[in-house]
Amino acid sequence: MNDEHEERLSEHWVQSCGESLKYVLRNPTNARLHEKPLLLITVGADWKTPLLTKPYRTTADGFLANGHYALSFDIPCHGERVEPYGEGINGFRNAWQAGDDPFERFVRDATAVIDDCIRLGFAFPGKIVICGASRGAYLAFRLLVADSRVACAAGFAPVTDWRALSEFDSIKERPDVEALKLHNYVDRLSGKRLFIGIGNDDSRVSTLSCCKLYTELTEHNLSRGYPASLVEFYCTDDRGHTMGDYWYDKGTTFLLNG
Repeated sequence: MNDEHEERLSEHWVQSCGESLKYVLRNPTNARLHEKPLLLITVGADWKTPLLTKPYRTTADGFLANGHYALSFDIPCHGERVEPYGEGINGFRNAWQAGDDPFERFVRDATAVIDDCIRLGFAFPGKIVICGASRGAYLAFRLLVADSRVACAAGFAPVTDWRALSEFDSIKERPDVEALKLHNYVDRLSGKRLFIGIGNDDSRVSTLSCCKLYTELTEHNLSRGYPASLVEFYCTDDRGHTMGDYWYDKGTTFLLNG
């Protein structure tokens, strides 16, 4: 972390699910603050990855440059929140098996953070947007479904079906794991603005599953009288489970117009 970023960071704490949860806010300078600022929630693993690490910080950088706020926090089983289920996606699986839903926990965490940001004057309903990469994109889409105060979302190489991930191999046949896939949320995602980008051969999270989500969602939108343009979708030539800076820039522009 360098001085340029340190002077823009502030730490805040909320209570969520009986836990003290820290979120970190990047603040635009007063001279640059937009007349009607947006709040970006950017979701990664720990809070530092989406706020301060390339290429993930591209979206937060774009928001700060335009006078808006950006925040992040450690998601369940990541950063300083590894206990008691272990770290990363293995931790997600372990929590799920233990009956402690990490995805709904994230939604409750994010809701508490939004409540606090509105209270402090950093955010306004309908002026909140969210983005994430991979597992963070899945969580971003789940929050978009759950909280009407979030206007739109961008997902970069998103997880759309946890059964595609090797960490879930041992439980992928379970109906409750199948129920987690975003395709089951198409009706609730209908009518919402989404940016989705994925490489054309992403075997880590499944390009095929992501493309199916796009087609199912677009067909559902059209059947309900919404324009196909609500979902901005790109299947790119990025290799493997990666996305280039160009797509993060494009997703940033999408969210800034949210």
